[in-house]
Amino acid sequence: MSDVPEAIYQRPRDYDLEHVGDTEDVNFFVDLVAGFKPKRVLELACGNGRVTLPLTETAAKIGFDVVGLELVPEMLDDAHQKCETMRPEVRKHLLLLQGDMRTWQADQPFEVIITPCSSMCHLLELDDQIAAWHQAYENLVPGGRFIVDVTMPDLGSYVDSFRTPPREIMEIDLDTFDEATQTRMLRYKTTRYLADKQCAHIRFLYDKYLGDAQPEHTLSDFESHVYYPREMELLFRHTGFEIEKVYGDYRGRPLKPSSPQMIFCGVKSC
Repeated sequence: MSDVPEAIYQRPRDYDLEHVGDTEDVNFFVDLVAGFKPKRVLELACGNGRVTLPLTETAAKIGFDVVGLELVPEMLDDAHQKCETMRPEVRKHLLLLQGDMRTWQADQPFEVIITPCSSMCHLLELDDQIAAWHQAYENLVPGGRFIVDVTMPDLGSYVDSFRTPPREIMEIDLDTFDEATQTRMLRYKTTRYLADKQCAHIRFLYDKYLGDAQPEHTLSDFESHVYYPREMELLFRHTGFEIEKVYGDYRGRPLKPSSPQMIFCGVKSC
């Protein structure tokens, strides 16, 4: 895990622009967590609150508290700003903290811990992954649930990495428009897969258009660990969890070969 955050996380509002209209996973996690009827919920790598804030709105309605843990100061600051716009009766159900999921210890345990949006892919080393899973286990009550959402490996996108010499094909993978600010963003992507490290070097290039102004060009390079289903299961088992459920998408369907996501729900052994 790099100590320097990827550039896109240093620009929280550009991150929001990337996710305009992207609510399927938000709705999935809000409904899933609410169904467990918890008292306390922790979101690891909560970013600037894309899932955290809607989850808190539901928490205020049915009566539980949410803690959002985030490592990147810029994202956490933006989450705090957004939190200030919430109604006081909702805001009191949310606590935002800076911390590292590999080491952060809760003063009170949680019934549910979630980590949406492939946040665990930023953990590149096995020791870091085991540390994060272990710490989640320690921060749960007996019978508590740890829910990890990562993208299913897209092996087709890695094909050019195995050519000699390797190639990186550029594609437009995102085109969003924010009505509120009249801003359009195009995102271009290249991927280089390193099979020996099970790691993808990903480069995002952004063109942002606001009215008649010259487009703004930015770049974000990062490395992403590529998880596979058996590896996910082993991480849960190794750290003491029992696998309760595995979903393959945000509609709650079972994992299958064509699934876009791997969403594992592990239960802390009593």
